[in-house]
Amino acid sequence: MSGYIFNDKGIRAGVLNGTSIFDLGGKKVYDLKGNNIYRLSGELVGHTLNAPGSDKRLDRGSQGLLSVQGQPEPDEPEKRPGPQWQPTDDFAEAIRLRRIISDTPSARPKRG
Repeated sequence: MSGYIFNDKGIRAGVLNGTSIFDLGGKKVYDLKGNNIYRLSGELVGHTLNAPGSDKRLDRGSQGLLSVQGQPEPDEPEKRPGPQWQPTDDFAEAIRLRRIISDTPSARPKRG
């Protein structure tokens, strides 16, 4: 099972991959067995709330295990700047023609 671990403010605090918990930097910090969080040494240190799905939430007593700063993440992914290179005139023309061709009714898949 893979997913995210969220704190009580809805901020991503870690990543869950199988039974391993990683911090946001990618370092393995804990193991998860059921709803129990264990240090890599095997010591029980916290719990997650019992919730369906791959994403987990930390219970109140476990908030400090994966502390992060910031605001809740937006529902929509952030917009990243496009590529810095400029396409050649031939490439831009090829893309323009492909868009024209793909917009024609004969190029659309038939429903049936």
